[in-house]
Amino acid sequence: MGENEKFRVLIVDDNADNLMVVASALSTRGFAIMLARSGFEAIDCVDKFLPDLILLDVVMPELDGYATCIKLKALPCCKNVPVIFLTARNDKEDVLKGFEAGGADFVCKPFNRDELCHRVETHARLYRLQLQLQLRNEALEAEISLRARRERQLSLSEKARLAGRIAAGISHHFNNMFHSLLGFCELIQAAVKPESEVFGYVQKIVDATKKTRQIVDQLASYPCNLPSEASCEIRLSEVLSEVELAFSGILPQNVSLICSKENSCPDGLLNKCDVMQALTNVIMNSIEAMPEGGGQIVLRAAPASGNDYVSIIDKIDSEANFIELSVSDNGIGMESQTLEKAFEPFFTASKTSVDKNGLGLSVVQGVMKAVGGHVYIDSEPGNGTVVRLLFPLKI
Repeated sequence: MGENEKFRVLIVDDNADNLMVVASALSTRGFAIMLARSGFEAIDCVDKFLPDLILLDVVMPELDGYATCIKLKALPCCKNVPVIFLTARNDKEDVLKGFEAGGADFVCKPFNRDELCHRVETHARLYRLQLQLQLRNEALEAEISLRARRERQLSLSEKARLAGRIAAGISHHFNNMFHSLLGFCELIQAAVKPESEVFGYVQKIVDATKKTRQIVDQLASYPCNLPSEASCEIRLSEVLSEVELAFSGILPQNVSLICSKENSCPDGLLNKCDVMQALTNVIMNSIEAMPEGGGQIVLRAAPASGNDYVSIIDKIDSEANFIELSVSDNGIGMESQTLEKAFEPFFTASKTSVDKNGLGLSVVQGVMKAVGGHVYIDSEPGNGTVVRLLFPLKI
């Protein structure tokens, strides 16, 4: 479900005139509407419509609003969906009965159109944010569980190094989501009164999100360069296997990663921490640059010489031999002015509400300088990006 998708509202009322009045008020504000003439009809259609909110009349024949709410809340698809009761009754007993049945709010008839739309949007947006947070936490838990099963097969030292790489990828991906979620929470709290129940519910989301972010940040702070890691070298063929393993559980469903090695490329030695740190940052940038429909990321290993790049990379040794690891994607690409600033610390080309830290390519450049290698980027708007990492060849 996308953040910009219309909020879906199920309106339940046995009176056709009332249905039309409420539907007219909401549809003019951009809500997607489903109508039901009875509690039974609402129960039958709710699993297909999957509303973000239910507006429920209290006084209905056969199955009144309270009984309907109880039955709806018993359905897995409606367990957390907010219900607003539409009623001419506003005495204390009726309000208490509505909350006991699982209602989130009351709107008294006759209602003010602006007030109704504001309440509906506030509760629907809160539910959508709760759902997004739940899905993201479930994805994080699934990723941790997957890694735990695989790590049982590894030695203790190997588990520590793999955990560092996985944590870096998870932290990079999820912190962007946390910033977006907190931003929407601030918008909701600004739109409601501080003493309202909605404000309190949103604050609980804020607190839970910050706690989850702290856990992710703690994972990301795990040192990748353990004493044994600084001198640990790995064959190129193993690098490709490590990358596939590290990203197998965190790639979006519509994004694929393909790793390949040219037959002519020597199976040289690379520092394990350096090469994995550089590739993790480059591949995460490629994931974030993907269009909504997804795409493909290709990691390709090939031999290269300094003479191949002497005209485009300053101070490269034309006689040196390298292992070229190129990461290409079919993402949104970069304009020339953006490309010129790509390696600047804290620079980001993101124009979305997601707050990216802008450190990825700066870190990559630092790694490549430290190993005596080079990094070069080819990119055009709409035609994707290719990042070429040139590691000095060691046999």
